[in-house]
Amino acid sequence: MKKFVFIALFLGISLSGFSQSDTVWYKVYTGKFGNSDATLHLCRHSYSYSGYIYIWFTQQQWPMPVYGSPSPEYPDSIQLSAGNSPLFLNLTGLFKINNFIFDGHGHLQKDNVTSKEVHFSLQENKSGNYTAFQYFYTGGTASLPPKLKNESTCDFSSAAVWPVTNTAFTTSLKKQIGIALNSKVPVNNPLEIMKIEKNKFMTGWQKDNSKLTAKDAADMGLSLSASQDQNIMVMYEDEKTLTLANYISTYSGGAHNNYYTSLITISKNTGKKLQLKDVLSAEGLKLLPSLLDKVARQQFSINNKKPLDENGFFVNQIKATENFYVTSTGIGFLYPTYELKSFAEGEINLLVPKVALSKYLTPEYR
Repeated sequence: MKKFVFIALFLGISLSGFSQSDTVWYKVYTGKFGNSDATLHLCRHSYSYSGYIYIWFTQQQWPMPVYGSPSPEYPDSIQLSAGNSPLFLNLTGLFKINNFIFDGHGHLQKDNVTSKEVHFSLQENKSGNYTAFQYFYTGGTASLPPKLKNESTCDFSSAAVWPVTNTAFTTSLKKQIGIALNSKVPVNNPLEIMKIEKNKFMTGWQKDNSKLTAKDAADMGLSLSASQDQNIMVMYEDEKTLTLANYISTYSGGAHNNYYTSLITISKNTGKKLQLKDVLSAEGLKLLPSLLDKVARQQFSINNKKPLDENGFFVNQIKATENFYVTSTGIGFLYPTYELKSFAEGEINLLVPKVALSKYLTPEYR
């Protein structure tokens, strides 16, 4: 039976409480889910929400992607969803605008375990323990000339966090964000770069398809539709590291879009983009495949000794990837769709506990 894990957060919010200037922002919320510490990195543009949440369910900080929008049935509420196997979570509560609190009750569900109801309360964190970011967004839709009588559209969306302050660390962050935005020159204003990319993508699509005859365009119908979405968000941050998640989704016809998330983990001490060799010894690097095998078996409830490729995986052995993040409780590895499992399973996020790596961590990360 295929495993499907979903985290849904249903949070009541009066949309009329926001002014136009409040429609694009990034905030950090911290607090409790039951007795567990929880952190939510949340971005908002227009009426779309995205980010990452991690809750210490099993003493592991395991970032899970969050996304959502207002519910069509309840326009005064928002619905956010996220997930990593094998956890299932529902939260229902109020977003109290005046004091910036998410507060309510939630249900924690694990595979084959009765759900448990707990109270949660998350408040905007302004302590200075987290890096201050602005959040920039641009988007648009292009159409084909009326003479082609084709209703296909080209949709573009680009969003990115951008450090507010100027320090050696934030200078490094800005450089990495600029690279992620495909800029060949230093970036002073990410919105300008994003708008250039938007115009390039949309005018290119119009130019290519405007060459079609009216008959060919009519025959192809909505298959000419295309889209590109990019969102650079904060995945995780503590006193040692910050990880950015660069999510990119493209569609150019077919059954579904293609997407992947590239991780950028940066040392807050040196401003350096980390590689695995900066965090683990050579011996630890050699040990990773066997540790990832154990984590995958536990995460996907594999109780036999058969190879992974006989248990729903596409590979016999999982290799470590440089697409990783570092938390205070372990090192996580993020794999794109189709690399380990089917598209329906989504990206696979495997977190190797710190306790299994303690002998092999470099001094800064012990």
